[in-house]
Amino acid sequence: MEHKEKRVLEPMVGVAHNDDDTGFYVEIDLAGASKNTVELDMGKNGFCITAEGDDFKYESCYTFAHEVKPDEAKAKFESGLLSIDVPFEETTRGYKVTVE
Repeated sequence: MEHKEKRVLEPMVGVAHNDDDTGFYVEIDLAGASKNTVELDMGKNGFCITAEGDDFKYESCYTFAHEVKPDEAKAKFESGLLSIDVPFEETTRGYKVTVE
């Protein structure tokens, strides 16, 4: 039997601050991938994602603009969409600067 190499795809990803501005909300489109193949590796500065379908593989890494608490991340996979909530390490609110 011939082994066929799976083509590698980069998933569509959306990242935004969550509603109360305490962390990131991430959505990753993994259409066609099986839940049991999804692997999410979260670090303080970003994450890497892999997932597989029948003849393809999603694979990519992303960097966050702010450090997060990876051990407090929550992820849910439903209907091909991976949703992640992860809190910021520190508040992103800084000091107000007067603009002249």
